[in-house]
Amino acid sequence: MSPSRALTLIVVFFALLECNSNHVDGQTVTSRRTLLQKQTTEDDVKDFLDRVEDSVMNLAGFVLSNYRNRQAFWENGTCKTWCSVSSCSTRQLTETNRQCLELPENNTLLSTQSCALSSGNYTRCSKVAFSAESYVRLPGIPVDLDTGKISPDQELTICSQQNLDQQIFQTILFPNSTRLDKIALSVFGASNGVFRIHPGLELSPTICQNNRFDPRKRPWYRSMIGVSKQVVILLDLGSSVMANRISNTETTNLFDATVKIVGEFLDTLNTGDTVSVYTFGSTSPVNVGKVIMPDTSNDSVVDETLTPLKAAMEGISATFNAAPANLTAALEYLLSNNRGFNMSLNNSLKVILIFTGGKLAEGPTLSVPSISSIEQALTTLKIKLFIYQWKKLQSSDPTFTDLKSAACDLNAYYDEIPRQYILVDPLSALQSFYSYVAKIRYTLKQGKPLWTASYGAYSGLRDLIAVSYPVFDGDYLVGVASINIFEKLGQLWESVINERKDEDIVTDPGPSLNCSASLSSMDVAVPSLGNSNGGLCSRSNLAAQSYEARTCCDAQCNQIQPGGSSGIKLSVGAIVGIAVGGCLLIIVLIFLWFRKAIWRFLRMKKTVPGNGGLVTEETEPAKSPKRIFSSIMG
Repeated sequence: MSPSRALTLIVVFFALLECNSNHVDGQTVTSRRTLLQKQTTEDDVKDFLDRVEDSVMNLAGFVLSNYRNRQAFWENGTCKTWCSVSSCSTRQLTETNRQCLELPENNTLLSTQSCALSSGNYTRCSKVAFSAESYVRLPGIPVDLDTGKISPDQELTICSQQNLDQQIFQTILFPNSTRLDKIALSVFGASNGVFRIHPGLELSPTICQNNRFDPRKRPWYRSMIGVSKQVVILLDLGSSVMANRISNTETTNLFDATVKIVGEFLDTLNTGDTVSVYTFGSTSPVNVGKVIMPDTSNDSVVDETLTPLKAAMEGISATFNAAPANLTAALEYLLSNNRGFNMSLNNSLKVILIFTGGKLAEGPTLSVPSISSIEQALTTLKIKLFIYQWKKLQSSDPTFTDLKSAACDLNAYYDEIPRQYILVDPLSALQSFYSYVAKIRYTLKQGKPLWTASYGAYSGLRDLIAVSYPVFDGDYLVGVASINIFEKLGQLWESVINERKDEDIVTDPGPSLNCSASLSSMDVAVPSLGNSNGGLCSRSNLAAQSYEARTCCDAQCNQIQPGGSSGIKLSVGAIVGIAVGGCLLIIVLIFLWFRKAIWRFLRMKKTVPGNGGLVTEETEPAKSPKRIFSSIMG
């Protein structure tokens, strides 16, 4: 083969190679004929879902390792040098940590009037700028405007779980496999309310300021406590202690703080759960109200169901002149007539939650005969008892009833409610209860990942399906790891996924309680980490740039490119058009450069008999590309 022919073949090869790829936002994107567009088999889908399950279990493993090492992060100073980006903080993304990902058509992350066309009309933004880093969010409205209220426990979680970026988040998207790596979100929700998501996504100011977010109230987290429950709540209203303020710096009293805890608890209930609330004092308990959770995921319907009970609790006031409450009489009143429970639901988990200031009419101890009869009734009726007592504010507080010893005698669980930061994270008071219920669900699931039904995300993303896995340190629920996938994948995908979905609610009466079980968070002896920002990175000053400009990658948004340069991002169609035009131009240039050689091959010559001997004549131009390449190769 001659050098000219070899050179021609090399140039043509690279020209064709260039025509089979394009570049979007600095990333090389392979042909769009991906797993979702070619003929996908059931085995393809099952293989991908198996990898998703393996990944969420691996994510849970790294979370647990970071949790166990979190105090070491504080001691070695790491937590004072690291910071995480809040989803509600404006952030300037650079080209190195910016990912423009295309969302399914059914999603409306940005408003329908977010991208202006040249005609003056608007279109939905389909490509959104995500960060290569994970972002965090905390319960609150808004979450990051008052970082001084972030508890040390939450700050330790923010710091220690930042390691997930390097440990697994960067590789969990299955690179170079399928288009699903563009539409999968990895998240971790801690039991103290800290939420971490990868890839990171800045949320709109409207969502951050008007939408109270808590991962423990989201469907993928609630699925881990999806055990059919009947709950009776007893609120101590007789003790004068409940009228005392939480602390010298707070105006909220203990009873109002208890109502806040119960109100947050109601938001974590699942379909079919029932809750009855009673106050108890020196006389018979008073029924405040009852709710049965509706079979719907519609937030408005759920709010309508819970609002009357929340309002009834908020209308109650504790007084300083109230006589001490009689807990023994209150329990006997409930158990003697099965009040608040439907005993025909044999396999339903039946729970009594007691909230008290600890100063009871029984005095320092509960009487032995009373404990014996109550314990027998609890065992016979298969009712689990959780006792939550407010911590003393100072040692000079009055002597409280020894409820911790009573809990062991009653085969119940006892825990103290901390006063500091409890208004920042009310649900932290019930970590022991959630740990117990989550362990029931985990056991029934035989330790396998749990798939949940489609739901709408708080960010505006819709039709997400999640596979989740709990993180336990012993019996304590550290949190829930989850991978969320956009569900609009086609009938085959949906049918295979449906085979893996579990019942949203399971029934089980629950194992016996152990009063000494470690169901509460590890007590880290640090009053504060000393960070003024609570472990969150400071926000960027981007007043001149709109949220849509920072977040939408579509050309119509006329986005200002990171680094300060202005320009218009090209759509995929425009990029494809440019790429095709470039390929054609290269082919034309090749033809002009080697036109004589190509024409010679096209007009093949052959020797035939003629007048006076053999003569050469030209044939018709070759019609087959294969003949051209074979001629070039000689």
